[in-house]
Amino acid sequence: MNFKDMEYKRPDLTEERPQLEIEIKKMEDAKNEEEFFSAYEALDRHLSRLDTLATIANIRNTIDTRDEFYDGEKEFWDENSPLFSEIANNKAQVILASPFKDKFREKYGDHLLEKLEVSTKIFTPAISEDLVKENKLASEYQKLTASAMVEYEGEKRTLISMMKLMQSPDREVRRKANEVVWGWYDSNIEELDRIYDELVKVRTEMAKKMGYDSFIPMAYARMGRTDWNQEDARKYRDQIAESVVPLVNKIVKEQSERIGIEDMKYYDYALDFLSGNPTPKGEEEYLVHHAKKMYKELSPETDEFFSVMVNQGLMDLTNKEGKAPGGYMTNIIDYDVPFIFSNFNGTSGDVDVLTHEAGHAFQGYLQRNVRPLDLRSFTSEVAEIHSMSMEFFTHPWMEGFFGDDTEKYYYAHVVSGLKFLPYGASIDEYQEWVYLNPEATPEERRNKYREIEKKYLPHFDYEGNDYLQSGGKWQRQLHVYLYPFYYLDYTISQVCAFQYFIKDMKNHEESWNSYLEVCKKAGLYPFKKLAPMVGLKSPFEEGTIAEITPELEKYLDSLDKSKIK
Repeated sequence: MNFKDMEYKRPDLTEERPQLEIEIKKMEDAKNEEEFFSAYEALDRHLSRLDTLATIANIRNTIDTRDEFYDGEKEFWDENSPLFSEIANNKAQVILASPFKDKFREKYGDHLLEKLEVSTKIFTPAISEDLVKENKLASEYQKLTASAMVEYEGEKRTLISMMKLMQSPDREVRRKANEVVWGWYDSNIEELDRIYDELVKVRTEMAKKMGYDSFIPMAYARMGRTDWNQEDARKYRDQIAESVVPLVNKIVKEQSERIGIEDMKYYDYALDFLSGNPTPKGEEEYLVHHAKKMYKELSPETDEFFSVMVNQGLMDLTNKEGKAPGGYMTNIIDYDVPFIFSNFNGTSGDVDVLTHEAGHAFQGYLQRNVRPLDLRSFTSEVAEIHSMSMEFFTHPWMEGFFGDDTEKYYYAHVVSGLKFLPYGASIDEYQEWVYLNPEATPEERRNKYREIEKKYLPHFDYEGNDYLQSGGKWQRQLHVYLYPFYYLDYTISQVCAFQYFIKDMKNHEESWNSYLEVCKKAGLYPFKKLAPMVGLKSPFEEGTIAEITPELEKYLDSLDKSKIK
């Protein structure tokens, strides 16, 4: 079925709730395993249907945040999300206390019980109203940034559409475009501060009600992390500071020489090449057409998957007024299909969507028939392996997107991945500080971020921009508002993706088969078990990053320098 034809009707939760509770009671009262599993599977089907409706409403709301009907539906689901947290918690409690727990383990594996155990640590009815407030605040941020319009050269533009100008080879254009974009954040600083301040306080309050000293352990539990903790994160960030920051400093110095700007400012760092950054040689129709060819040639599985995405209208790709910022992939469970949402803006990021979000969607498609839904839940550092690795597996087809800019794209893609690691670490360390100091003022938060930023990204010079100089850059990162502590997961996955890139250049078949395994086994094993199972070294392991960086430097040195200028 085409996405536009998928039916949406708001469910009556006053009728739905008793039905959900009946199935949980049947599980609790089951006299034999047949009754127990029958009730569990019925509950799963019921929740799948509701999840499908919520997902359709959310997609249509993000496609056009001005649509009053779906804006109202988004509010409905935000207000009722505590019900689903409560049902998930009650279900987990019943399973963990059930006399059929061992049979459950035998049928679904150890890790599902571990996931259920951690899920019991994130909800109590006492936080129901707080969850509603958190959802509404997150939606406020999303709506505020989605509706943002700026004026550039007499023309009204969205923030996303300014990205290309921010990368212009003309330094004056870059400077003006950056001033306009960051000027919007500066002019909305009070609202951005208020929303975040309230989010920090409501999350801290929830954590206290759950018995935690701070929101951090609750956030880790909400992320489903069963096999790594705050101390692991700190040691991993130290590896980035030791092994990646010096390399990025070297790369930035080379960039400065390449574009001929000795005194690099904040508006210069996005320009990798004096001849201009690599840009795709067409818009949505052209890019999707070439992506179809790419996925047909990559493998039978990707061919089938992408054909479904195109034929069933399961992508909304180009930026337009009123559209929510960012990009995502989600699963429409009852239709057994994924959906890709993005904001094409004429930069190389458009192609990254067709590889990154398609990597997520491909994994979702591979697991489309996996039931129960609990089996399909996995942590974000596993999820991002699927997306970031697909970006590298598709390198051989980049010429069709970039033409003469292909060599520049290869260079920029690897370099942007390396530059991203310190930035991701800075966002994680900042959030850790914020939730350890929930009473900090907005000014204290900004000062702390600027301090942390200097540790991981010492090359940034914000002279001439008081907003950035005072530490405001993090406010553009929607994950900080919407998905606390998600961001480090991207960096962990980036390290894994780099490993696949190195492996793929040596043995494509072996590397691709390993990737298929990491997609199919997602949710069945925790990260630290899954990584070595498919031949990856855990980024948490001391020395993993230091082992990868020389290989990446070697690759960058092998590129045709005459085309990278």
